[in-house]
Amino acid sequence: MSISVIGINPNPTIQATHLSPPPNVNTDVTIFTGTIECVFKGAATGVTRDTLSFNIRDPNNDLADLRVDILAFFGATGTVSLTSFAYDGVVNDALWAVDGTSVGLINIDRGSGTANVQVSAALAVRGANGIILRVNYTVFVRTANGSIVVFLPPPGG
Repeated sequence: MSISVIGINPNPTIQATHLSPPPNVNTDVTIFTGTIECVFKGAATGVTRDTLSFNIRDPNNDLADLRVDILAFFGATGTVSLTSFAYDGVVNDALWAVDGTSVGLINIDRGSGTANVQVSAALAVRGANGIILRVNYTVFVRTANGSIVVFLPPPGG
């Protein structure tokens, strides 16, 4: 059973280009950040562990998932950290944790040659009253130059 995502709130996307001399390929690193809203509660005894997974949003359309060209995708890495967590009641031996984070491609469409970028985070809570409500994410996606286009708003807009 995985943790349900209630909302994805991306921040503005940042992009950096690395220009390489031939025969190397020019590459972009696109940095995606934001907050994920969820509800993950602990059990009466022991540590409860589960996985929170979500797709990176398209930087030009917050309602759509990003699709990348699988041949232009050179890898990704990221981190997830706790943003909002609580203990509703008396606390004794509480625990909230992000045990690990992974980033990879899913929903690979060989016809279009594209895929979604998915982030998975292993979360843990101890105690029936322990709860995680939000996490932050930072994801670095490395692609061939121009594979992810970020339309920046005009200055002051």
